[in-house]
Amino acid sequence: MEQKDLKETMDQIHIQDEMQEDIIRNLYRPVKRNFFKKTGVLAAATLTAVIVIAVPVQAAIRHLIQERMDNLPAKEVEHLSQMQGSQEISADGFSRDYSPSEKKRMGELFKEYQNGNFPEGEILRVDSKDQVEENVFCYVEETGCFYFPDRELTDEELLEVIDFNYKREYALAHNPEIQKELAGREKEQQKQQALLLQEGGISLQQAIENAEKWMDKLFDLSVDGMEQNAYLDDKADGMQQYCVNYSIQSQCYYYFYISGADGRLVKADSSLAADLDKEGMEEISAKKQLEENYKLAGGILEKIGIHDTFMDITCYYTVKDGKVIGSNLAYYFLKEDGNGYRLDFCCDGNYFRSYRETTLAEYEQKSSQEYVAERIEGAQVRTVSLKE
Repeated sequence: MEQKDLKETMDQIHIQDEMQEDIIRNLYRPVKRNFFKKTGVLAAATLTAVIVIAVPVQAAIRHLIQERMDNLPAKEVEHLSQMQGSQEISADGFSRDYSPSEKKRMGELFKEYQNGNFPEGEILRVDSKDQVEENVFCYVEETGCFYFPDRELTDEELLEVIDFNYKREYALAHNPEIQKELAGREKEQQKQQALLLQEGGISLQQAIENAEKWMDKLFDLSVDGMEQNAYLDDKADGMQQYCVNYSIQSQCYYYFYISGADGRLVKADSSLAADLDKEGMEEISAKKQLEENYKLAGGILEKIGIHDTFMDITCYYTVKDGKVIGSNLAYYFLKEDGNGYRLDFCCDGNYFRSYRETTLAEYEQKSSQEYVAERIEGAQVRTVSLKE
C-alpha cells in the first residue's frame, strides 16, 4: 500500500494525526518489527494490515497470563523471538477482515482470556505461504500473515489468535537485546517522573487514577478486563503528559493524556474496530444530527469542568461522494484568546469519539480546503457555525 493511500485510509477511519505519524513511521521501517507494546488497528487492501504504535513501557499482564507465559519452553520463546526479528514487515497481515460477529466475540473472549480462559490448542504455524492449504486456519511464519477460512472462526480459534499474540510479545520482551533497551527506557522514565514530582507535578499512579475516572465519565466504561499501559511522554504537544491507554486486543483502544503539571485532561481519544467497517454516512442524514451532537458536546465539556465563554462554535467535517468521511463530525469551541476545545462524534451511531485541547490556528489549518485536498483527493470541507 502506498503511503498516500494509507494516509487516506486512516483519515477515513478517524485516527488522530499524531497517531497516524507513528503508524506510518513504523509501517515503513525497512526491516524489523516494533519491539514494544503494540496498539492500534487499521484495515486495508486484501491482506488487512494491523498497524502497530510504539510506546516505551510494556503493558501490565495479569497474573494468570504471566504464569502461562513464564511456563513457555525456552526453545519456543527463542524461536518466536527469532521469527519476528527475521520478518521483513512491521505489521501482521490477514487474508480477510474479521467479520462483525468475530470482532464482537474477540472482545468478549479477550476479557475471558484475562481471567484464565485459555485455548485448548495452538494455532497451526507453517514456514511459508506455499504450505498454506485452502480454507485452513493458520499463520505463516515467513510473512507474518494469518490465513482465515471462508467461515466464521470458532471461539477456540479466536482464543488461539489472542494467545499467540501474547506469546510473541512475551518472546520479544525476553530477547536480551530488547530487555536491555526496555531497561534503559524504564530507567529514563523513572528519572523523568521523579523530576516531575520534585517540580510539583503529579505521579504516574495519580494519572492512572484520573484516566480511570475519565473512562467512566466520558465513555461510560469500566477499565476492568482491559490491558493498561501508562508512561510519561515529555514530547506530547510540547508539554509533559502522561499517556494512559486501555485496550481490548484488536477491538478497542482508549487513550487519555493527562497533564503532568496539574493532572487535567488534555486529550481523550478512542479507536474502535467497529469503525473500520463504516463507509461513511450520507451527508443529508449526518446534518440532521448536528444540533443533537452539539448539545452532547456541551454536556461533555461540563463533565470535564469547562464553563468558558466562546467566541465561536463550529462543526467541521469533510465529504467525499456525498458521504461524511469516517462519519466524523468535529466540534470546535474557540475562545477569544485563540485557545479552545475540539470534540469529535461519529454520526453513524451518534456517539462520542474524542476530546482535545486545541487552538484557533489548528482549526484554521484543519478546516482549510487546501489541507484536506492534499490529504484526501476529491474531499470537500464543510463548516457550520453554531454560535447563537
